Amino acid sequence: MQCRTHPTTPAYNNCNQCGDWLCEECTVDVQGRKLCRGCLNKLANEPYNGTSTHHPVVHGPIRQISKGALLIFSLFFPPGVNYMFMGLIKRGLAAMCGFFLLIYLIGMSSWPLTLLFGLAMPIYVLTCIFDGFNIRRRILSGEVVGDNIDGAIDFVRRNRVIALIILVIVGFNVLFSFLGVLFGLVRWLMPLLIVVAGLYLLLRNRKPPEA
Repeated sequence: MQCRTHPTTPAYNNCNQCGDWLCEECTVDVQGRKLCRGCLNKLANEPYNGTSTHHPVVHGPIRQISKGALLIFSLFFPPGVNYMFMGLIKRGLAAMCGFFLLIYLIGMSSWPLTLLFGLAMPIYVLTCIFDGFNIRRRILSGEVVGDNIDGAIDFVRRNRVIALIILVIVGFNVLFSFLGVLFGLVRWLMPLLIVVAGLYLLLRNRKPPEA
């Protein structure tokens, strides 16, 4: 079977809308559907009336998401679990990492950074909660919400100075923690080494028993 647009090229797919055979170059994958460019343009210009549960271009299958369950996952679990409940695993993991990073910074930083990060915590949690309900609204309206962390990456790029300061704080805390563990080991090892060295010297210099 040959491609409709390129008669000399073998066809590997057929358009799910019109049925024509297509080569790889002419195939457009839209949410798992194989479409030719002509059908794609028609569907892109087709108005969405809000009654269909599937629109091949900008809308996906409408999934029912319990508002009560989402509220429970938002209020009684770490931020990010609410995204995972809606199937957004990457977003959920990114939000959860940010939450535990704030906890680490609050516990490891000194005044006034502890206060600063402590004030940032409720703002972060509330943002995740309201964003989760906003995503639920978008999903219920039929919009396809991508599971990505592009928004977080863009936020970091726009606030490079803040991100750099946080990285420096985390780096110094990790370094000081490592040095503290190292000094603790040296403090315990030094007496042990002295005892071992003393025993070795005593045994080495011990006179053999007289016959």
